[in-house]
Amino acid sequence: MSKPEPTVAEIETEIIELLRTEELSSLATIDADGFPSSARMHLAGDGLIVYMHTFKNTRKHVHIQRNPNVSYDIAYLPPDGFYGRFTTRSLQVQGIATVVTDIDEIRHASKISLDQFPWASDTSLFNNIKPPDKGMQVFYRIQPVRGMWADARVSLAYRALLEFSEDGKSIAQVSGYKMAAAPPA
Repeated sequence: MSKPEPTVAEIETEIIELLRTEELSSLATIDADGFPSSARMHLAGDGLIVYMHTFKNTRKHVHIQRNPNVSYDIAYLPPDGFYGRFTTRSLQVQGIATVVTDIDEIRHASKISLDQFPWASDTSLFNNIKPPDKGMQVFYRIQPVRGMWADARVSLAYRALLEFSEDGKSIAQVSGYKMAAAPPA
């Protein structure tokens, strides 16, 4: 059963909740040859901004250092699969990844990561993260620029295009999704 088309505030609330409750995402970066590369990642939501933890010896770190334009997607997929299809929702975001260098922001990213991923408290993963010039681990802040929200609770085909505010902390505009035209033959 579908529900009425959501307001901008309702979409923003739903996205914030999705970013705080879903654990895994796919992150896409661009390699030196211009090809996309994706990786499964844990993204910790802080409002509409997300934090990502990685190591400096990874492909994604090297790619982001070269080109900070990234994309990620995250989704709620029901445990009953096809039979729960009317409850699926997903977010695709294009944004800018910035390495976090401020120790207070590193602590903040560690805290929200530990809050969101309780299993991490059984590890030492976030215990001793230093600024990037002093250690092998880094946090990235991903600020959203634009995206697409899909919500099957509205209808199976519901999609909304999103433009985020300049600081990435709110949705500035929502517009209807129009299917992209096929390229000329």
